[in-house]
Amino acid sequence: MIYKHPYFKLDTERKKVLDENNKELALTGNAYRLLAYLCGKNNATLTDINDHFDPAGAKEYTENHVRQYRYKINSIIGHGVVFYKNNIYSINGTISKYESDADLGSTAPKTRGPEKNQPTEEIGRDAYKKSQHWRGKLSKKEKLVIPSLIVLLIIFSAIVLGNKNKNAGVATKLSLVDETTANFSPKPQNDMTLIPAGEFLMGSTEQQAIEAWQKNDSGYDKESYLAEYPRQKIMLPDFYIDKKEVSNSDYKIFVNTTNHAAPALWSDQTLNSSNQPVVGASWNDADAYCRWLEKRLPTEAEWEKAARGTDGRIWPWGNVWNPKKNNHGNSTEYGFDESDGYKYTAPVGAELGVSPYGVLNIAGNVYEWVEDDFNAYPKNDKYTQEDFNKGFKVIKGGAYTDGQSEQRPASRVGYQKDYKDVDVGFRCAKNE
Repeated sequence: MIYKHPYFKLDTERKKVLDENNKELALTGNAYRLLAYLCGKNNATLTDINDHFDPAGAKEYTENHVRQYRYKINSIIGHGVVFYKNNIYSINGTISKYESDADLGSTAPKTRGPEKNQPTEEIGRDAYKKSQHWRGKLSKKEKLVIPSLIVLLIIFSAIVLGNKNKNAGVATKLSLVDETTANFSPKPQNDMTLIPAGEFLMGSTEQQAIEAWQKNDSGYDKESYLAEYPRQKIMLPDFYIDKKEVSNSDYKIFVNTTNHAAPALWSDQTLNSSNQPVVGASWNDADAYCRWLEKRLPTEAEWEKAARGTDGRIWPWGNVWNPKKNNHGNSTEYGFDESDGYKYTAPVGAELGVSPYGVLNIAGNVYEWVEDDFNAYPKNDKYTQEDFNKGFKVIKGGAYTDGQSEQRPASRVGYQKDYKDVDVGFRCAKNE
């Protein structure tokens, strides 16, 4: 069965998902299973999904599990195609069903290549016919002189082009030497910011967490926001944190030097520029990179202080949401937003999401791994969350696909250590 949506095509026989341009998407596992199930059923409750995923009832899939699958689907497709409201999951948009690719027939996009080339080919034929006609009218003398002129012209062109190619060859060699030197630089540049010792306000009050949940635009449940509770004073010593997120070029040096596996998303042209943040790296990958540099991942407390300063502000720039201050998604629903200048990730040096200490892109752009497990804060005596105490690791900061609630430094979400996604990256820290 093939399901056709304006933003994707799902082939159940090949178990593949393609975007609207017929490019294969890296949508697998339970995220794929959820999308395929909803395409066939139109809408489903959590109980329906559990019955489909595991009819024997050996494993319970919670709201948080399904929320992660939904988030992954929408992230990879780039549109909010899986909708959640009133405890019902559904496909947002019209789904057409076909038995096979052959049945798509007339609905498949037409290739306009031959039509575009045809006039050019006809022009070429006409020109050739005219040249043959012109040749037939030449005198014997002209037929002798013209070939001689052509030979002289060819010799002259060869000399000129030869000199030009020599110069081009030198320039090419120089640029390749420079590129080789850059690629085999022993370590990325060490651009870190000192965060001075002292107290700061970490977390959220109960009211702040609930207000964020009421504005939530990524499908997280109320308990996920209350994981930020309570707000508390934390004392930290001096530490350093990377001013920028780790870029693709930084991570490439690590991969080339250590033979560490490269991120699969380097094949995605929207995310693989050298100065974009590396994404598709798990917590284990991030930890290995930082250790390679004799650094470490920041603790959650360090990351949050570096992002919001000491006064408990909601966003790095203050307490009022400003969509021009960071790289974010839609503010009212899941999806891309180019009003900040970027549809996908912004360069790591972009002056966005700037903290009071000058740390860049620490709100928005990509989520960032931190050292800590996703557990309740020590003084949280009121609320629990189903992913606490499971060894999940914390990501913070929001991403280019999220609205204002997830851009707050207090926001925290837990994922498995091997989790990878299109909007999760990291930066490193170290002691004095």
